[in-house]
Amino acid sequence: MDMKHIALATVMTLSSIVLTYKWLTRLGNSDPVIIISAMLLIGSLAVMILLLDQRLRDLEETLDAKERSIRINIKGVEEHLDNKMDTFVKSTSNTIGEFSKRIYR
Repeated sequence: MDMKHIALATVMTLSSIVLTYKWLTRLGNSDPVIIISAMLLIGSLAVMILLLDQRLRDLEETLDAKERSIRINIKGVEEHLDNKMDTFVKSTSNTIGEFSKRIYR
């Protein structure tokens, strides 16, 4: 995880504490249980978002690796088919040449 993501998660959690505290003091009730539960709620949300981001990055890396391997395999198959086609074309040209020689004799 990047330091930027951790800092943003910390800011998110701290802002939830301040916001909950301010709302509760305006209502005349400053229950610490509510403030702590809001902090845990936002903190767990931040961690969940960070884990989801990491999982998406891992999936992207896996897809990139598979794409590279597929490209390499396709290139190998293409080269193999090119060689076979060249061989086939040469043999066909030779066969046609022999037939044309037989026809003209």
